[in-house]
Amino acid sequence: MKRFSKTDVFGLAILALAIVFRFQDLSLRPFHHDEGVNGFFLTRLLREGAFKYDPSNYHGPTLYYLTLPVVALFGLSDEAVRGTTAFFGTLTVLVLWRFLRPLGSVFALSAMALLATSPGAVFFSRYFIHESLFVAFTLCALAAAPARNAQQRWRFMGAGLVLGLLFATKETAFVSVGAMAGGAVIAAGLVEGRSPLALARAMGPYLREHAEKFMHGFLAFVAAAGLMYSSFFRNPQGVLDAFRTFTFWTKTAVHEHENPWNQHLLWLKEADPALIYLGLSGVVLALLLRRSFVGVMAAVWTILMFSAYSVVGYKTPWLGLNMLLPLAITSGYLLHEVAGLRLLSGRLSLGPAAVLIAAAATGLSATQSYDLERTNYDNEVHPYIYAHTQRSFLEFVDVVEARADALGTGKDTGIAVFAPENWPLAWYLRDYTKTGYWGEFKSDVNVDMYVGSLAQDAPLALKLGSGFDRIGPYNMRGVVDLVLYARKVSP
Repeated sequence: MKRFSKTDVFGLAILALAIVFRFQDLSLRPFHHDEGVNGFFLTRLLREGAFKYDPSNYHGPTLYYLTLPVVALFGLSDEAVRGTTAFFGTLTVLVLWRFLRPLGSVFALSAMALLATSPGAVFFSRYFIHESLFVAFTLCALAAAPARNAQQRWRFMGAGLVLGLLFATKETAFVSVGAMAGGAVIAAGLVEGRSPLALARAMGPYLREHAEKFMHGFLAFVAAAGLMYSSFFRNPQGVLDAFRTFTFWTKTAVHEHENPWNQHLLWLKEADPALIYLGLSGVVLALLLRRSFVGVMAAVWTILMFSAYSVVGYKTPWLGLNMLLPLAITSGYLLHEVAGLRLLSGRLSLGPAAVLIAAAATGLSATQSYDLERTNYDNEVHPYIYAHTQRSFLEFVDVVEARADALGTGKDTGIAVFAPENWPLAWYLRDYTKTGYWGEFKSDVNVDMYVGSLAQDAPLALKLGSGFDRIGPYNMRGVVDLVLYARKVSP
């Protein structure tokens, strides 16, 4: 029976920490606007059995289909759906450990610990959005890559499978794959002295030798991506739409969520200081020493990711998760090199210093993560809080539910939502079957409750008169406030 090493024990302890951070009290934070939209699509898939991919506005279908088994087991709840993204966030930490372990315990454990406690990695693993799955598939594709283990057939099929899932998750997959591939090519040149021309010449014989395995990998890719985009053959048009999406995405990248070119760097500097400072130091060191293939590859990967997301105007904080992954690797590489240094003619090892730095950086990140998850999860001053729903919105939902019960209509209560900005309300009212969403005031709609904006307050009061109670306003986010008009309860 194989005994656990110290590295295994520390790795399992860090993995347990990652699990606690990602799974504890998943319903505490109210749903974000985007989570509400994703929850709506998931609910429709669950109840109607269909998902139609829309290339003009939304991302791929993996998030919804991979959440279905969780919902089948635990029900349609905040904890269940966010449990999917928390699982993939934890999986990323585990795969990172296994991927880096052959390179040294300090390398693997440092990178693992920093990603496990990173405020950004934790925060967005607890979001029901695509990014957590996207980053997990990115790392799994790298870990399964058959470049140095070409005799292992499963690597070709495994890489094809996760690449298919990656491309079926978000249309930006080509950015991440291109950055990793570029990093590998440059690392081959800087570390192994293999020029791009030499690599290209070697590719022909390599492809011929492993042609059958490449075909298996390609078929795995097509099967994974095809099944997802076609909604398991229920929407064949989705496969064509997967190619059409790039036309829409280029327009979105230029015109929506515009921020300065260095916005991601500013966000990470303020919210994830341990990873950004150690990671960028590791980038510089890897490129100076040029002796670690993985170190140099991750360094170039980091540079290309920052460059790609700096060029486009579209910037949101959760995109930074794609940069935190290679930064964790370069951070681990930096501490690995520090641990290997010896001073005073070899009598003094800096190994303990590297461990102390890793422990201090992990402690800082863990403290910041805890504060963000327990206290400041809706504080709009924080860089990661991007138009997030305020906790007071949950009080509004409670009032709607309490009044529906008081009226005796329960889940059959008629509710008209006139407020133009109302996400994630549809998620919280998913069981109220007689809810309609107009996005504007309608004088001819007659129901038990009305949800309006402050701008609609006066016409609602005029329409409803004394037969309704005005409740609120409740702040949903920023300057968006909602007012509830509920039919008075009979004495």
